[in-house]
Amino acid sequence: MKSPHYDLDKLVAFRHDLHKHAELSYKEIRTSNKILEYIKNLGISENNIQKVAQTGLIIDINGTAPASGKPFCVALRADMDGLPIKEVNPEIDYESVTEAAHMCGHDMHVTCLLGGASKILEKIDQIPQDKKLRLLFQPAEESVGGALPMIKEGALEGVDEVYGFHNWPWDKPGKLYVKKGPMMAGISEIVLTIHGKGGHSSTPDLLKDPLQPAIDIYAELRNLIKEYKDKGEKFTICLPYIKTGNAPNAISDTCVIKGALRYLEEDFAKEFHGRLRTLIEENVKKHNCHADILIEIMYPSTHNTEKETTHVIEAGKKIFGEENVLDDPRLPVYGAEDFSYFTQHRPGAFFFLSSARNEGDVLHTNKFNANDDLIPLASKMWLKLIENRFGVTFE
Repeated sequence: MKSPHYDLDKLVAFRHDLHKHAELSYKEIRTSNKILEYIKNLGISENNIQKVAQTGLIIDINGTAPASGKPFCVALRADMDGLPIKEVNPEIDYESVTEAAHMCGHDMHVTCLLGGASKILEKIDQIPQDKKLRLLFQPAEESVGGALPMIKEGALEGVDEVYGFHNWPWDKPGKLYVKKGPMMAGISEIVLTIHGKGGHSSTPDLLKDPLQPAIDIYAELRNLIKEYKDKGEKFTICLPYIKTGNAPNAISDTCVIKGALRYLEEDFAKEFHGRLRTLIEENVKKHNCHADILIEIMYPSTHNTEKETTHVIEAGKKIFGEENVLDDPRLPVYGAEDFSYFTQHRPGAFFFLSSARNEGDVLHTNKFNANDDLIPLASKMWLKLIENRFGVTFE
């Protein structure tokens, strides 16, 4: 007999449905409605559901056993938007039919959180009524970031700790990767528009070629990078976009450079931004040009707090085995995550769960499809973490 709450076949079908109907940031209307439908079928009252951040959801689950101490609330987060990529997986019957695709596996995150909630609801009569589980289904992680709008609309009010995970295709399901401190990078966008004086290339002495300061900026940036690398700072910076001119015989009025800095520590980023701005201004002035400089933090770095990381490790060892809970040498990674905003406001931890189907699987490619074998493992992980944090031993 199947459990009245946890149903793996139903969860797999749910993920495939989300995968087939992926939606872009802040357009996750169908996705949100499907989550609501699933949650309500688990017996969650409409009174415990709040719609926020356009398509986001805050869902509270309260224990029903006698109170055991002071109130305590744990939030678990799943992002739910797809990417603007055309999927190329014709061999599956749930290939995306929309303009979006779940090439980062957010369909898996949603499904696993529903699976975890299903398992937790089976034990609801063992959870003290002063303990609350909060489910956060977040929009727009892939673009402008839905975490801050959710926080502004009350997602963390009354929350003591917050946790989240990302599927990570370093191996097939069965491994958990986590570390204390920096787990993922922060990212700042750099857009530089150098203004010179364009004209015909037959009279270059009368012009101010904006490409020349751009070349010097790029060269001096190499020295700045080396200086910080020699100090042991951990970061990456890339300026892969340089655009000037439209013809072989004319100098443009402008040169545009775009790139990104990825970093682990906020203080370093602030200092580097200042040094970079000075470098740009000096070189532009040297060539009698001027510049518009935009350096904007997109997401801060994701930091795991010490105690909360320990809780993840303890729960993970019980589900995956001690040998499969890893502070992997590839951590931290230089991808960015707006889960970082949650841990700026509350203690918490973010971890990875292995999710590959095939060797060489990579996120954000047009063939990525997370492994369904992760669903039962991640569902058990959420259950075990809640057991740990609520101080109960589920029978």
